[in-house]
Amino acid sequence: MEVGLCFNHSFKASGTDRFLVRFKLNRHPLRRQHQALETAFAPPRLLQPTEQHVLAPSRASPWKAFNKLIDTNTRQRQAVDCILRQPGGSVPFIIFGPPGTGKTVTAVEAIRQIHAANPRARILACAPSNSAADLIASRLSMLGSDALFRFYAPSRPKQAVPHELEPFTYVNEDGNFSVPILPRVRQFRVIVSTCVSASVFFGIGVPRGHFTHIFIDEAGQATEPEAMIAVKTMSDNTTNVILSGDPKQLGPIVRSPVARDLGLEISYIERLMKMNVYDEGNHDGDHPLVTFLYLFVPLGLIAGLKISAGWSS
Repeated sequence: MEVGLCFNHSFKASGTDRFLVRFKLNRHPLRRQHQALETAFAPPRLLQPTEQHVLAPSRASPWKAFNKLIDTNTRQRQAVDCILRQPGGSVPFIIFGPPGTGKTVTAVEAIRQIHAANPRARILACAPSNSAADLIASRLSMLGSDALFRFYAPSRPKQAVPHELEPFTYVNEDGNFSVPILPRVRQFRVIVSTCVSASVFFGIGVPRGHFTHIFIDEAGQATEPEAMIAVKTMSDNTTNVILSGDPKQLGPIVRSPVARDLGLEISYIERLMKMNVYDEGNHDGDHPLVTFLYLFVPLGLIAGLKISAGWSS
C-alpha cells in the first residue's frame, strides 16, 4: 500500500532519508459521541418507538411545491406532506430508497416548506460528511444568509469550502471558521452542519428543544452514536426527527472488528426500519411513518441499467 505524504516547506529532507510514520486517530468525534450518549435525555419515541408513540397527523394544509419536480413524483410529495403534518413529539419519519430517487431533494423541499409555513420553526440539518452537508446548504441558499447558517469546524480548510457557501459561514478574528455569539445563532432559521459538528451547539449553550426539527441526510452512512450527537443533545419532547438515507447501501465505516460484532455497523435508520412500527402495512396509506422512493427510468434505458447491490428490480 502506498500513502502520499507531504512535509512542511521548512523541513529539509533528502531522498535517502528514512522516516517512521504513525497515524493517530482523531478522538474528537468519539468524544462527542460519548458526550451525546451520556446525556440523560433518552425518549423511547426516538430510540425505541412503538405504536403507542405514534401521534395522529395534524390537519392537512394546502401547500405549493418550491421544486416543481416534487409535484411529478407522488411518493416525494407524500413524504413532504407527512412531515408537514407531523405534530410535535412524533416518532422519527424515514425517507429511504436506492440512489437517484431524490431523498435529499425531498428532505430539502420539506425544510423549505417548514421554513415557509412556520416562522417560529428552527431546523438543524445534518449529514455524516461535509460534502453531503454542503449539498444541503447549497440547495437551501435561496433562504438567504440571514436565515441560513452553514457551520464548519475550525479545522476545515477554507479552500475546501464551496465559494457559493462562503456568505453563509462565520469566520473569527483568527481567520478560522467558528460560530457567532449565541443570540445570533438562535436567530438562524436553518443551520447545516456535519453530525459531529452539531455538538458545538450543545457546547455553546443552545437550549434543548431550540430546534423544532432535526434532519439527518445520508443517515445510513452514520453510526448510531454519530446520529445521536444531534438527536440526544438538541431534542426535547416536542422535537421532530426526520431521517433520509439508504440502509441497503454502504453503511457506516467501522474499523474495529469488536465494534462491528457488537452492532456498531448498524445505523440508526437501519435499526429503526427493522422495528414493527415502521412496517408500511401497519399504517394508513395517507400518512405512513416511512416513505420508499422509487427510481423512475425511461423504458429504453432499463436494458443497460445496473441495479445497485441490495436492491432488486
